[in-house]
This record gives sequence, structure tokens and C-alpha cells, in this order.
Amino acid sequence: MNTAAAGEPQRLAKRVAALMGCSRSEAERFITGGWVRVDGQVVEVPETRVSDHQAVTVDAHASPETLAPMPVLWHKPAGLPLPEALHLTDHLVRRWFSPDSRSPSDRSRIRPVRAHFHRLQPLCPLATDESGLMVFTQSTPIARRFLQQGLEVEHEWLIDLAEGLGPGEADWRAGVLRSLQQPTSWQGRHQPPARASWQSDRRIRLVVKGCPPGHLHRLIERATLSVGLVRRQRIGRVALTGLESGQWRYLLPAERF
Repeated sequence: MNTAAAGEPQRLAKRVAALMGCSRSEAERFITGGWVRVDGQVVEVPETRVSDHQAVTVDAHASPETLAPMPVLWHKPAGLPLPEALHLTDHLVRRWFSPDSRSPSDRSRIRPVRAHFHRLQPLCPLATDESGLMVFTQSTPIARRFLQQGLEVEHEWLIDLAEGLGPGEADWRAGVLRSLQQPTSWQGRHQPPARASWQSDRRIRLVVKGCPPGHLHRLIERATLSVGLVRRQRIGRVALTGLESGQWRYLLPAERF
């Protein structure tokens, strides 16, 4: 008889397995799925220790199904640096993807759980001075496929001229568009010509395929533009629409890049 363990706190997964009459792995999936409460509070870490006197309950609609990766869309604010690490830290996840910053336009009806944000990897990161649409995923196959097919995906950018610059002469404006649309190459690979147009006296719309690091800034430098704000408005068929700066939402099942 193991008297040392009597009355000592035990792992939540073991308690849930006994409560539900299921395997330990199923119990862990109940917990990571956000279905388990300890003294009325949701707990999503199977290793949590609970005492005998604490109340453990499982939601009546609970399912032990494995959570599928849920890609997350985010409107990155300008001036915010991204970490150099492959995955976001828990600190940044709590800071950037809090319940309060979830967009009211999110129509996914998904219950956010801690597991959705574990080891999130940014796809096509934005530079510190850039803002706009970013995509995060937990799925290595999705990240690999995005990288392999990314050169064929369109990225739409809105480029605002720096403050103090006038609208410019017609010849200069035409020259800017010609420069932006000239073909380029990246690491020996030919890049398709960009499509550029003036949206107003101070804003350019630029559509390029792929997002090689530094490519956009090379185009801007070649056109000798002094810019104030660069925002990515769209990746493929997924747009920034409805996301205010700093807000996030889940990618809808029907959405495709």
C-alpha cells in the first residue's frame, strides 16, 4: 500500500480519468480541450495538481477529440518587432492573443483554448516598421506547404508616402509605377512583375507574388520612395477586412489563401 501518496495532490489527468471512466490520454484531451473545471475555473494543463477537497467537473458537452490546428490571423501594429525565434513565446501569446483583443468580426464561433496558441509559428513575418495581416499556425505541414507554394500567393500592400511629401508631378508618379513593376529576382529565382497603381495622391497599391525577406523594401528603395506607412492588406484571398490594429481572429474553415 502506497501510504505516502494518500491524501497528496494528484495530477488532474488522473482525477479526470477516474471521474469519466476513460483512459489517461482521453482525460488529457478533455483537459486541453478546455472542458474541465477545478473549483469552477477552467484548467487546461493536464499536469496540474489537485487536492481531494477540490471540485473537478467536466462539461456535459465535452469531447475527447484531438484538437485540430487552428490558424490565427492578426493585424500587426507598425513599430512592433517580431521575435527571431521560430515560435512565439507564451508571454507574447498572452499579450497579443488575449480574449479582449479578439475581433468582434470573428465568425468562427470557436472556443479559444490554450492549446490553440501553443508553439505558434508566423508565416511570412512582417518587418518592425510594417503593419497589416499576419498568419500564425501550429501545423508544420501547413507551414511547409505555405513556404513551398508561397511564391505563387499574392500579397497586396498599401504604401503611404511620408508626411511632408507633395503629390508629385505626373511624370514622377508614372515613373514610380514603372519602377515598382520592373521584374526582379530573389536568390536566383525570377520574381513575377508587381502590379502597382496610385490609390490617391499619397497612397500606392502594390500587389506582388510571394514575400521573400526584404523584397518589398528593395522595390521601395529602387523607386526612391520615402514612405510613412506600409500595410499588408491581403494574402491570397484572405484580407485584413474587419481586423483593427492589434486584433486577431481564427481563419474560417472555408477561407483559402
